[in-house]
Amino acid sequence: MNKYNTIIIGAGLSGLMTATLLAQAKQKVLLMGHGAGAILLTTGAIDVLGYHPADSLTPLKNPFAALDDFLATRPAHPYRLTGADAIRRGVDALKRIATAQGLPYIGETEKNLWLPTALGAVHPAMLAPKGLAQGDIQRGGRMLLVGFDELRDFYPALAAENLNAQKLGVQAKAVMLRLPAPVDGKKNITPIELARAFDDPDFRHRLVSVLKPHTKGFSRIGFPAVLGLHHHAQILADLESELGKTVFEISALPPSVPGRRLFEALKAEFLALGGEFLLGMHVVDGNISDGVAQSIRTESASRILTHRADNFVLATGGIFGGGVHTEMNGSVREPIFGLPVAAQPDRHRWFTPKFIGENPAGQPVNHFGVRVNARMNPLRDDGSVIAENLFVVGAQLAGFSWTDGRTGGGVALASAVAVGKAVAKNDMG
Repeated sequence: MNKYNTIIIGAGLSGLMTATLLAQAKQKVLLMGHGAGAILLTTGAIDVLGYHPADSLTPLKNPFAALDDFLATRPAHPYRLTGADAIRRGVDALKRIATAQGLPYIGETEKNLWLPTALGAVHPAMLAPKGLAQGDIQRGGRMLLVGFDELRDFYPALAAENLNAQKLGVQAKAVMLRLPAPVDGKKNITPIELARAFDDPDFRHRLVSVLKPHTKGFSRIGFPAVLGLHHHAQILADLESELGKTVFEISALPPSVPGRRLFEALKAEFLALGGEFLLGMHVVDGNISDGVAQSIRTESASRILTHRADNFVLATGGIFGGGVHTEMNGSVREPIFGLPVAAQPDRHRWFTPKFIGENPAGQPVNHFGVRVNARMNPLRDDGSVIAENLFVVGAQLAGFSWTDGRTGGGVALASAVAVGKAVAKNDMG
């Protein structure tokens, strides 16, 4: 049986970043997950703090300038434990890792990018892949938004109309095109299928010949986020060269191509550092004895396997990720180690009557999670540490909701940095 320095359960953004930071610190790390995590559903951009107050319609330009005021009304938010420095370190670490893997990320730690969405709204993010970042609305100018007859659920006319109505300093116009062979005429092609087509240089060249007559007078050309799975940076450069314009992407509905690219980049870096990665692993339970997490058990096709390590990290997500379970009787639990979950005991108060608008911070149920200390160790109800070699990161943490102020990416990265520092005395983050 292999013995590891650290076993991490969960392969989303927080799990991948924690694993990579520990592998950089020369630890022997096993990362396992039932699936690839919610990273494949995200835009690939990193939200640190996008809106404050929560019901504000104006995105923040500098998230750190508003952070203290944001936390003043959120005493249980994980940012209070990690501090601003861990957020900055996490953002810088992700930027370095992704760029080293050929996926350039753009962003400044004191400034939000304002990214256009498929609905023509504004997505404030501190860090984004270059393709998305080049769509920053704050650059102004005239942009052409391109849609395709064969691609479902992306309507550039809607995005352009909404962007123009907000008077954000950009002028947007839409064009719909028919895709060239071999995907022309297909019905409801998915973003992943179209991204694979963009990996083909001949396909791109045929598309440019159709698009170019429409681009006169525009400084930027916006595509749905489908510009390649495996050669994105090269595809971006080729399109800009052929069109003579800045090219950018607009996030579309899942499955997310930028999320897939980020997952692959982090995975590649982790494996290059000697980490071990197992997907399709169902963790049955974990064992804590005498204040120490001893092992976890996984279910294989033929038997139950036991895995031991010096440290364990839970990165299994919140309610939507399966890291927090709710029962019909109103009880709420963490399913692997049986950790206590900070939750509203009356299940009739888990939701407010109005799904949107009544509570700017989001539905109460979305804030359920495991309470931790500054080292990310789980706590009992009385505040004592359950196991000093057990850690919790990301969306499983109590006191925040991913959508409340748009802080999910920052929490994932900052908590990963906190665990790296606690476990490996790692200040690289």
